[in-house]
Amino acid sequence: MSVEAIARRLKKKLKNSQEYQNYLELREKIMEKEGSKKMLLDYQNLMMKMQTKRMSGEELTEADKDKLQNLQNFIEINNNVKKYLEAEYALSQMINKIQKIIFSDIKVGISESELKHKQKQENDSESEVKSES
Repeated sequence: MSVEAIARRLKKKLKNSQEYQNYLELREKIMEKEGSKKMLLDYQNLMMKMQTKRMSGEELTEADKDKLQNLQNFIEINNNVKKYLEAEYALSQMINKIQKIIFSDIKVGISESELKHKQKQENDSESEVKSES
């Protein structure tokens, strides 16, 4: 069986998994309610903003932290958004596990340490040739 055929079978298994079906069901519930959609969008935007700040080395302000805490409190109350985020997390965990399995023994690219090691070997070989001359 080809790698592509196996990938198609895996895709079918993922689409039929309980995690994905649960996610789709909860996603549909979110899409039906404007308040839930807005809350989820606000949460995602705020998380993205905070992640960008952290990645650029900025400290989160107290206002940022308070805003996040308030939004998380509202999410706790809104069962649809809370369950959706939990389902999204469960699905992403499953996909991450699959990626780890697939790529655990696959080497792609050349790491910096490998390049340095190879360059050092070549330099050592050149030094030996010069010293023998």
